[in-house]
Amino acid sequence: MTDEIFLQRLRELIGRECTYLGQRCRVIEVLADASVLVLELQEALPPIQTDQYGQAVARGAEIAEVPLFGPSQDAPSEELLELLTRLQAAQLDDGAF
Repeated sequence: MTDEIFLQRLRELIGRECTYLGQRCRVIEVLADASVLVLELQEALPPIQTDQYGQAVARGAEIAEVPLFGPSQDAPSEELLELLTRLQAAQLDDGAF
């Protein structure tokens, strides 16, 4: 599978919800240049964001980045494989397969 096909398949996951590191999250982006999959953590109450002076201005969701490749850069990272396994299990539970 070429890198472009791999990235396209990962982009198809955008919008999907799953569990990652024990937290509910949603896939929001695939950054090819940085080689990461970006997740938005789905917390009941997002943390408060501050401005440059430390004043509270808004609530915003936290994000997590999952590396696409392992240390050798020729195989998917363990974190990505775990996430894909959880996404597939969630899809099976939803009866989509």
